[in-house]
Amino acid sequence: MKNKISFFITVITLSVIFNLLTQSSSEAAATGCVKTDDGTAIKVTAQANMFVLAGTSTAVNQCSQEPDEYKVKFYKVALCTADPYKGAADPDFSSCSDIFNNTDGVDKIIKPNTETNLLEGDLVLPRGTYPYLVVMVNNQLHVKHKQKYVLASNGNDATFYGNSSGSGTYCWTIPVVTTYTTFSATNGGQMTDSPPAYGLDYNTAQGVTLVESGPGTTDARLKCGDVNAAGMDFATEIIDDLADDPENEVYRAHFDYKDAEADTGVTGIEMAQNLIEDDDVTLAATAIKAKRLLSHFKYTSPVVISENTVGFKMRFSTFSSVSLDFDSDGAGGSFKMWGAKVGADPFMIQVQTKEKRSRRARAGDWR
Repeated sequence: MKNKISFFITVITLSVIFNLLTQSSSEAAATGCVKTDDGTAIKVTAQANMFVLAGTSTAVNQCSQEPDEYKVKFYKVALCTADPYKGAADPDFSSCSDIFNNTDGVDKIIKPNTETNLLEGDLVLPRGTYPYLVVMVNNQLHVKHKQKYVLASNGNDATFYGNSSGSGTYCWTIPVVTTYTTFSATNGGQMTDSPPAYGLDYNTAQGVTLVESGPGTTDARLKCGDVNAAGMDFATEIIDDLADDPENEVYRAHFDYKDAEADTGVTGIEMAQNLIEDDDVTLAATAIKAKRLLSHFKYTSPVVISENTVGFKMRFSTFSSVSLDFDSDGAGGSFKMWGAKVGADPFMIQVQTKEKRSRRARAGDWR
């Protein structure tokens, strides 16, 4: 084979490696919440900022965790020899070799410590050195998660309130749709509203019904109660804007490369992002046109495909890809902590290949 290599899809997997990487939460710092020693419950204090970020003394009302399940619709995965990210211009895929390309998209559920096939059949890639990987998914990300909470002071069960007046030490996701910006969609919605709102045409374009989130039995978008988690299902968050401060900045469809080490402690990976229209190539001019989330990964150590490559694996990490967004209201005896919503944060990806050691030897280790 002079130009290409081929190997069975059984060695191409999408796998979540628990604790492999961390990822910044939608509004909190990159670290997760302080948990009990056995890791089964998050410690809280009955106050407005109920969580503490691990390794700090910082009290916040949002922090990130590993979701139980993370559902994503994939459209494109490709290795590239030149950088396809062009900032505020359309991405350039001319140097990219597809690993996966499906204009209809394919839904996949990613779970901790579980490998999931993305493809069927053989994978054929040109030999070469690839410093870049692109992954295009639907910008509607789905998270299913249940979490227990205990009081930091004594380890007793904490009480959180959720949708429809339920309360208990557990909170879990239900099928509602929110946005990364927290913007809802209302009749005559205006970006000058507080909180800002899209018009109802946003719901029509996205095929959803956006809801607000916050304290109260109507606006709390999690269920809370006992361990049974009745009605637990995927919650959806739409990545609708890539501006740093959407409430005070104009809409932006690009997020420039950022070193993952600053947020995650992982070296050798930078990530940039675009919001793309449903033609899979055009930068979305407005939030209502944004239908795809395109993540660009730049590797300090490029992916090398040679005549000796016999395996290829993408390791997806969702270590902190659910943002637990909570709220509170009242005072004194009427003070309550509410399960406002969850946010779905992007995943990080490491690529591994396996090389055969010699013509007669077995394949080497993943690297």
